[in-house]
Amino acid sequence: MRAVRPSHDARRAPRRRAAALVALVTVLVGAPAAAAATDGGAPGAAARDLGRETLAPGDGWASWSGVSRPDGREVRATGTTGGAAASAAQVYVVDSWTQLRDALGGRPGSTGTTARTVTEPRIVYVRGTIDAFARPDGSRATCDDLARQATVAGTGSPFSMADYIAHFDPEGPWGRADPSGPLEDARVAAAAAQAAQTQQHVGSNVTIVGVGDARIVGANLRIRDASNVIVRNLTLSDASDCFPQWDPGDTDAGNWNSAYDNLSVWSSTSVWVDHVRLDDGDHPPATTRTVYGRPYEVHDGLLDITHGSDLVTVSWTHFHDHDKTSLVGSSDSRTQDRGQHRVTYHHNLWTDVGQRAPRVRYGDVHVYNNVYEQTRATGYAYLLGAGVESSIVAEQNVVDLAPGVDPASVVTAWKGTMLREEGTLVRGEPVDLVAAFNATAPTPLVDAARWTPADHYAPDVQPAAQVADAVRGGAGATLPSGTPGASRAPDAPRLSHDNGWDTGLHDGDFTVTSTLWWGQNATVVRLLEDGVLVDAQRVDPRTPHAQRVAFAVSGRPDGTYTYVAEALNPWGTTRSAPLTVAVRDARPGTPRLTAATGTDGAPTVTATLWWGTNATSYVVTADGVEVDRGELVARTPHRQTVSTSTAGWAPGTHTVVATFRNAAGETSSLPLEVQVGG
Repeated sequence: MRAVRPSHDARRAPRRRAAALVALVTVLVGAPAAAAATDGGAPGAAARDLGRETLAPGDGWASWSGVSRPDGREVRATGTTGGAAASAAQVYVVDSWTQLRDALGGRPGSTGTTARTVTEPRIVYVRGTIDAFARPDGSRATCDDLARQATVAGTGSPFSMADYIAHFDPEGPWGRADPSGPLEDARVAAAAAQAAQTQQHVGSNVTIVGVGDARIVGANLRIRDASNVIVRNLTLSDASDCFPQWDPGDTDAGNWNSAYDNLSVWSSTSVWVDHVRLDDGDHPPATTRTVYGRPYEVHDGLLDITHGSDLVTVSWTHFHDHDKTSLVGSSDSRTQDRGQHRVTYHHNLWTDVGQRAPRVRYGDVHVYNNVYEQTRATGYAYLLGAGVESSIVAEQNVVDLAPGVDPASVVTAWKGTMLREEGTLVRGEPVDLVAAFNATAPTPLVDAARWTPADHYAPDVQPAAQVADAVRGGAGATLPSGTPGASRAPDAPRLSHDNGWDTGLHDGDFTVTSTLWWGQNATVVRLLEDGVLVDAQRVDPRTPHAQRVAFAVSGRPDGTYTYVAEALNPWGTTRSAPLTVAVRDARPGTPRLTAATGTDGAPTVTATLWWGTNATSYVVTADGVEVDRGELVARTPHRQTVSTSTAGWAPGTHTVVATFRNAAGETSSLPLEVQVGG
């Protein structure tokens, strides 16, 4: 984005009104959604199953109900519940990039874009460190590997960023024209290869939650064209761009621009980001080299909310050591974003960020009870950016600037006209930030907002002096996640079945039972048949008590089936030993034919299945021609009888056969010769 920071002059705006008194309330570490623990995840705190937790009413814009129009598409918001309604079959525990993609996509073999259109509720628990550069075979792709997937037209050579940098040097023959031609085309192709590897879309009705020290590294998680998404208790780190683009017209000096945020919210609604840590991992700003006299920037934002996204709450999140941190609104020219970009930031910790904390275009944005801490002046520009047609309400925030940094720099304007601020403490003292900015700004900001947060939700705004310690101790991936009913992954269950025991028949209807006799309990047990998921059930963990789950299996034809139970809780997944079930009596038992002459002199043919698997329908033929058919009620293994009258048949000897059928197949009687008439 191109923007010019306004210069300052000596005009001074009137001092603003005194800050309103705010009632003293208890500071809760964590969002109020699920009675979050006050210790922010301290050792010994009780684990919580975050997967089923939802955003509480009144907690920021993401709790609001009504109509939103991201990119002109009408969406009716009803608060944010994420994947809380997920069935047992749609609960996942993942510890690899491939598993994460499959879980979000809802099926094995999912790509980075599969999940974009998936709306079935899902809960995804993330364990350990997931590397977005990891291939399905376990090897790790490098930037050079991705570059080799693109070929420079006319040369047959693979793309190289070193060649790109040498070719487009503004001090060389190319000059300051925008990059174009075969090398730029190859860079775009290499960038597409990286996107296929490291960019992951997130669909609607999803909760992604970290358990323990859970991290996703190198990825761009993109919530695009989605609604009702929760991301909690995760570290999202280092969404590095292998192939940044040189833009010589971005400022007078030019800029390197990168494509990836750690987390992108794009044309989406009802999103809650809570207790997340966002950082640059192994590539912090201090490691950034200079190319063409400009920072060779391999990162974009940590959390950007753009392209008409709306109704977002960002709470208890730690933004750490990054330049362009959190952008709301992607472009001044996107006038369709008017009425969108309603975002709440509360109880977040911003450590050594350079700018955009946040910067806002068009949106009604609430920034309250945040803590900003700068340990160094290097790399710092501003914190709150009032962009075009924005209306920021900033209340009761704490700002600890590095020595020598002027409080007037905290607020700046990017074509914005208003910003309402009150109760800010700078270095422990009350400071009117808008007045400080206006003292030297050529165009002052109006100390006002076009909206009032309390008209839309119920913000729990505490005095700034009361929040600093709580936010510093609780922001980030600090929640004691897991489940109260277990402290680690489940122990392995054992499988049994009753095939042949319930009726004496090895038919296609039986029960497979998963039993954990003693040990760590599960929250979900799944049954796989020949490697395919056929059923799943939620269970209440009560470690170390026994857990038993019965799965009804029906309609299986004759054959051999292998079953495995997967027991999972937020800590992990275990599998039972396989159990083989042989079905050999699935088809109906063999009917027997008899004939008896009635009072009318016409024989009646009776088909009787004396004992065995019952049929659901029958067909009777005489001399190969169908003469009777009908439905039967199955009550295996009880007797089934069908009678067919021969009245009206032609006189003579007829060969009669009865065929009994069910879903597993059919069985025919032996033929019976029946004499009809003289």
